Amino acid sequence: MQINIKTRLKSHKSATDNWLPDYPNPADFRFDYYKLMAQAPDGLARLDDSTPRRVAIVGAGCAGMTAARELLRCGFEVTIIEASERIGGRLYTVENPLDPAQTGMEMGAMRMPFFPEPGAKNCLLEYYMLHEAGACGHAAEYDQFPNPGSAPGNTGIYLNRGLGPNNDFEQPQLILWPRNGEDNGLPEDPTLSNLAAKADRFIQFFTDNIKTLYTENSNRWPQLWSKIVDYYGPMTFDDLVMAPAMNVYAVDDGNFGGFGMNQDEANLLYTIGTGDGSWGAFYSIGALWFIRCTMFGFGGAQLQTIMGLSDAEGLPCYRQPLKDSLDQPLAPPTYQGIQSLVEYLYYQPAPGMKDSLHSSENARLFISTWVRGIDRQGDGSIRVRYENDKVTRDETFDYVFVTSGQWASQMSMQFNGFSQEELPQAKITAEHTQHNISSCKLFFPLTERYWESEGNRIPQVIVTDTYIQDAYALAWHPSAQDNGVMLASYTWEDDSLKLLPFDQQRLVELVTDRLRQITTETVGQDVTEYFAKDKPVMLQWITQPSYAGCAKLYRQRDEGANYIDLAYNQDYGKASRLYFAGENYSVEGGWTEPALRSAIDGVMQLLHHVGAEFKVQDFDFSADYPKWQLY
Repeated sequence: MQINIKTRLKSHKSATDNWLPDYPNPADFRFDYYKLMAQAPDGLARLDDSTPRRVAIVGAGCAGMTAARELLRCGFEVTIIEASERIGGRLYTVENPLDPAQTGMEMGAMRMPFFPEPGAKNCLLEYYMLHEAGACGHAAEYDQFPNPGSAPGNTGIYLNRGLGPNNDFEQPQLILWPRNGEDNGLPEDPTLSNLAAKADRFIQFFTDNIKTLYTENSNRWPQLWSKIVDYYGPMTFDDLVMAPAMNVYAVDDGNFGGFGMNQDEANLLYTIGTGDGSWGAFYSIGALWFIRCTMFGFGGAQLQTIMGLSDAEGLPCYRQPLKDSLDQPLAPPTYQGIQSLVEYLYYQPAPGMKDSLHSSENARLFISTWVRGIDRQGDGSIRVRYENDKVTRDETFDYVFVTSGQWASQMSMQFNGFSQEELPQAKITAEHTQHNISSCKLFFPLTERYWESEGNRIPQVIVTDTYIQDAYALAWHPSAQDNGVMLASYTWEDDSLKLLPFDQQRLVELVTDRLRQITTETVGQDVTEYFAKDKPVMLQWITQPSYAGCAKLYRQRDEGANYIDLAYNQDYGKASRLYFAGENYSVEGGWTEPALRSAIDGVMQLLHHVGAEFKVQDFDFSADYPKWQLY
């Protein structure tokens, strides 16, 4: 049900708009971060000798590691404190239990947008993984992710016990949703095809009316976006699905209509989604989250799976036994999967640097260590109290970056001594009342790439209205030696909470029984015969104390809380010396790119606040860096 992203998402940037990004890009903050980093080969800025330099960074995910690396390049001393036993955060690639050389299992983020595709030079993910890593001969390897409707081995839709949306079949069947060349085809069912057409029509209508204005160097885009926020802010995603469709945008009021679906159609959309999995579990979230992601480059046919960095054996510390700065064992880097981004940031020296975060005398990493308190001191410094199984300590820092998830932060640490001008109650309330979603993934290694086998009738991707929701088979490498993996159940929100009471053994039984039933009843073949059933890998993010959830979403009418998260570094960072970064502080929660951008934004704001001299070619902070504005 995806539309032709390659056709729709064309560049509209004028050569005179020096720091505007191409469309698509995030709606709220138009700035070319790829260009910023590419034009700062020796770091973003230089510090004055009198600048206080000690920075504590809470969290070793992609936001924390990005902030740490760029601050180190500018001359700060950084200490990274991570509660879990590993770096990477929710970029978490588990090696294949059958063979580490085969496809790994992405327990967190797994579908990467490049706005809109690799080579566009339009996002930070591409800067770090293709531009910077490529310069040292280790660019990321990637391939199109096999989403529903775009999988080379086709997609099968299982509805109503296999009898179809309107009891169309006498016997259970899978409705085929075939891939059609570079574009996605439509499901081979008139009801579902009509559903797809309605969703595509709304997405096309909306983007056609914004894409040129987005890249215009004027105030017209902020003005229109303000009206869009005002109109859609009170709506849930469910409201958007049910709102009447529009054919002409005749009144400049931010109202582009909705999907124009009735209740029966909305119930079907719950299951089949818009081409990247089921959507119904998100119906109660704000419509603006869907608009910000779908219309601004976070979805579509060009989502990529990251297989890892090329020639990983030549990268620092590859599979070597390591320890952190407290002499605790640290998992060695493998540079596989999307986790390779954080490993690259930590172990590979930045351009212009001799040492990496791992090797520098001005950087430390503590894993398995919980921050318990962040206390403002009378002289403006910040005392950080932390503990692990071996030590309980406190240290004084000049600045603190918090990149851990908001629920995890709320449950593990306290902020003391900050005034309302430094840490207003509205910021605390936003943290306590934000919505963090749950997600469950259950993987199996495969013993064969069944969807490529002669005589196979089982689709590569299966979309269902059962408790397993969606199942994806994929393989990183084209060689026959890589059998791939099956994400046998991928669920979100209420759908994942249904699985929460069951331990791994029982959940394996439930999922394999249901997949066996679905495939044998519909195509006469058992997909579970290809599972290494004794080597499952499962993760429920909501049960992980150092994460307490998978990603930030938000309800309708939450724009005030969103804004204080977005603009805190700009509006309060100078007074508090606190900076917040990560997808939990974005409005496109669940994606890697906002985590990277919020980290760079925090670094930019800190550098500005201390009066550092920016070293970016043709860049002036006051003139070129946008300001967060609550329109």
